[in-house]
Amino acid sequence: MTYEIFIGDDAEKQMRHLPRDVLNAVDRAITSLADEPRPHGCRKIVGTDKGWRIAVRRHYRVLYEIDDETREVFIYRVARREKDTYRR
Repeated sequence: MTYEIFIGDDAEKQMRHLPRDVLNAVDRAITSLADEPRPHGCRKIVGTDKGWRIAVRRHYRVLYEIDDETREVFIYRVARREKDTYRR
């Protein structure tokens, strides 16, 4: 069974500012979360109950939450890997 993907307003806005090649890679990574919300290489975000992250390319991260009961994935941030990327 697949998960439904929801992209938050902040993540959508962040995606609009990405270079085209990075945006394409991020889009593929997000789409693949519908089939496997915990792909190889994903990491749990320390200090959260549902927070996960995946790396896209070398310097970009997609941060998201998984709700297994409703089978939903909520993307809340897409950002370049920096010190404050993981702050909510």
